[in-house]
Parts: sequence; C-alpha cells; structure tokens
Amino acid sequence: MRGLAAYFGLVSFIDAQIGMVLDALEELGLKDDTRIIYTSDHGDSIGARGLWGKSVFYEESVKIQMILAGPDVVAPGGTNGAICETPVNLTDCYATILDGLGVSVVGDAAHPDSRSLFEIAQAPVDSDREILSQYHAFGSPSAGYMLRKGRYKYHHYVGFPPELFDLENDPEELRDLAADPAYASVLAEYETLLRARLDPELVDRRAKADQDALIKRHGGREKAKFVGAPGATPVPGYSPE
Repeated sequence: MRGLAAYFGLVSFIDAQIGMVLDALEELGLKDDTRIIYTSDHGDSIGARGLWGKSVFYEESVKIQMILAGPDVVAPGGTNGAICETPVNLTDCYATILDGLGVSVVGDAAHPDSRSLFEIAQAPVDSDREILSQYHAFGSPSAGYMLRKGRYKYHHYVGFPPELFDLENDPEELRDLAADPAYASVLAEYETLLRARLDPELVDRRAKADQDALIKRHGGREKAKFVGAPGATPVPGYSPE
C-alpha cells in the first residue's frame, strides 16, 4: 500500500507541475499559439500480475497517455475534447513536432512509422493501424516485440512462447490465446506481420552485440556493474546491499 500511495503521490506531483507550465504559458501570453503534447515513455505495473515496474507489453505498461492540445487541434467536425480511437505511438511525436514547425521531412530523414498527430486527429479512425514496440534492455534475457493491430495484440519473445490477446473481449489481458487452436490462424497472421517489419532473431543478436561492446568499453562485466546509478528504486520491503 505504501508503494501505491507513493506512486499516486508522484502522479499528483506531475499534474501540479503541468499546471505550472500551463499557467506560465497563459501569463506570458503564449497560450493561444502554443501546441502541447503530453505523453510518457511508459506506464507502471504497480502490482498488476504480481509485477512492479515496466519492461513488459501489457496494457498497464504500454498504454500511455497521448494528449494533444493547442490551436488547430480539433477532431473531425471541429470538436474539442474529443478522443481519437486511432492507435498511436511515441514515434508519431517526431512527425508531429516537425509538422508543428512547418518542416517537411523527405528521404532518409522520414520515419516510416511516424505520422503527425495533427493529421491523425482530423482523419477518419484507423483502428487497424499497426503499432510496433520492442524491448531489449534491463531484465530481459532476449528480445521482446509487441505488435498491435485492430482487436488483437501479439507478444513475440525470442526463445520463449508468444502471447496473443483479444483486447475487445479481454481488455485486461487475462486470457492468453496463443496456445488455443481456434486462434492458430490469427497467431500465424500476426507473426507474419511482425516478420514483414523485422527479423526478430537478427535484431536480438545485434542488440546483444551492442550491449556486449558497451560493457567492454566500461571495463568488463564486473566493473560495469558499478557504473552509473541503480536502475530503479527498490520495491517496498527490499533493502539492497
């Protein structure tokens, strides 16, 4: 309970800081010509499924807020305060910021998965837009990938069984359908979609090679253990050495 209370306290603190920024914009006369994106890099499990932290592809970790406000930020029909049901990703911030600055990106500078949120907000809902996420970092023995398209979300782990969830009928992701023969075709379809985007095993090998090279540059594994700050605040009841 102390951990949950601390987490919600942090949320309230961030809300207050955002309020200070918005108040400053108004005081400086910038409110009417400033566009705002409010988002986050991840959510937190805070005890869901017995987990504490991030590093997983369940909704409590990956389904983060993406709030867009400011001049000319309207949904179809000119309404404000609307919810856009088209799935979006953090990569969309790239195209959004450049769009807000009036910068056109072409050639190698363009990101194939990045679309301006200003454009998405005013376009018809595209519920089948594919959203890709991947994880190679702390606490992961191998690469993990998430592909969301429509009602289904597919988790692919190199060397481990996959997961498949029907977000329409199971929004809490409590029933893994990957081993259900009735969903074998869906599972195969989503693995094909993932592999059309990347080679999971190859990307995993490259990530591990980059990590090994980074460790060597810091003097080897034993020395690297003591470089930098701890990765996270210890969970309640645990005292690290």
